[in-house]
Amino acid sequence: MADEVTDWRQVCRTALETKGAFRAPGLAAAFDAVDRAAFVPSRFWLPRRGDDGLYPVVDRAEDARGWLRAVWDDRLSAVVQLDDDSGRPVEPAVGDFTSSVSAPDIVFEKLAQLDVRPGCRVLEVGTASGYNAALLRELAGDGQVVTVEVDPGLSAWGAANLRAAGYEVTTVCGDGLSGCPAGGPYDRVLSTAALRRVPEEWLARCAPEAVIVTPFGTAYASGGLVRLRVNEGTASGRFTGCAWYMWARSHRPPRSLAPPEEHTPAASPLDPADVFRGPWEQDFVIGLRVPDIDYTHRGEGRARQVQLWDESGRNVTLVDYDHWWQAGAVRVFGRRNLWDEVVAAYAAWRQAGRPGVTRHGLTVDPAGQRAWLDTPENVVAHTAPQQRT
Repeated sequence: MADEVTDWRQVCRTALETKGAFRAPGLAAAFDAVDRAAFVPSRFWLPRRGDDGLYPVVDRAEDARGWLRAVWDDRLSAVVQLDDDSGRPVEPAVGDFTSSVSAPDIVFEKLAQLDVRPGCRVLEVGTASGYNAALLRELAGDGQVVTVEVDPGLSAWGAANLRAAGYEVTTVCGDGLSGCPAGGPYDRVLSTAALRRVPEEWLARCAPEAVIVTPFGTAYASGGLVRLRVNEGTASGRFTGCAWYMWARSHRPPRSLAPPEEHTPAASPLDPADVFRGPWEQDFVIGLRVPDIDYTHRGEGRARQVQLWDESGRNVTLVDYDHWWQAGAVRVFGRRNLWDEVVAAYAAWRQAGRPGVTRHGLTVDPAGQRAWLDTPENVVAHTAPQQRT
């Protein structure tokens, strides 16, 4: 019966304040001003599977207290779209999460790092429900926020939510990765989707000393958060921690590939378990060194193997766990031995003393994108500039 009288909004506020989420000016007031419940639909998926293997649905009409508790859970995202389908009925289902109202703790962590002040011109990439855009408007003021959403259904929904709540925000349906050339220059840029490379177009639309905050990952491992400062056409800064977000649609890594018939046999220099049994942080920093390599595991027991492939689709490598040291345990399809590249990245990270995520950073400029360790001069991987079409 306690839920009948619990103020879940206040519970959420207390949790966020205790975690230091309101450490930047204006964040506590923005939390108080924006009713998150006005931006969450009456039915949404919970981001964890039930006993039946399906993502369960929270329905306000059937369980108003449970719905309100879920809305104000500081660690819970409300999933509002599966498989890019805005018209899909919200019922227990499986699928890939493609839009959500992000959990309050990561929403306010990102806003704290963005440090929006009154009068800042802000570009948000990924409108979705409009909740984040409403918070940005509270921080920056009327007419200062432009929010862009690539999905027409989500764009219309977010714009309607913002209008209904009385927020003066410019909403655009389009590809925010292009930098929204009609607006700017921007003092702050915030992405609500994970990227594998920071668009150079953003830099062209940024004011001097602008700040960019975005979830970031590689094909090998997602889940990072990076904060960049823009200066004279260059954006550079450190990874600040972990942030699990859905990929921007055009940045989704390619799916696993079927290997061609011909291959070159090889042996592995070490047990695959040494590379793949580490925590997320290990995967993430290895991925910074091999940004275009993805992998998946197949089989069980003695038949277990790891399959690696690159973004080009021309190279695949298979590695058997059993008898990994023997010739033939590694099969290389194409010109690149992707396993050797991953092992080299793992060895370099170990030799550097196993540095954590926050010792790494990113620099973006006309020469491309570079991941680095400790200082921008100590580059661990370089990605060439995007090809113009």
